[in-house]
Amino acid sequence: MQEENLRNKKLLGKHNKSYANPVYLEGFDPQDYMVIDIRHPYDFKEGHIQGAMNMTDLRSIASIAQNNKDKKILLQCYSGHTASVYGSELIMVGFENIYYLDENIADFEEYGILLQP
Repeated sequence: MQEENLRNKKLLGKHNKSYANPVYLEGFDPQDYMVIDIRHPYDFKEGHIQGAMNMTDLRSIASIAQNNKDKKILLQCYSGHTASVYGSELIMVGFENIYYLDENIADFEEYGILLQP
């Protein structure tokens, strides 16, 4: 993204700031997104959002976003911090379909989001 355009873009999010679009647990429906869980593979295997993919490499995530420009790509981690950073990185290189879950994984159950093994 051009430096001037980036300067005009506002950082978003309640808990973790990012150039990507934040998503919150209230009203969250995982089926509205292509979910990429960026947590450690061990934690992903212990439990993840149904249908989520596990990727930790930013280049692989960029490839998925490039090949799915018509879909909303949602990044999810433990607390939203790493997802917000990855989201900003992807926005800065020109992706527009990037979202991040700006919430703590410990709060998922309270909102009815059950992690699947």
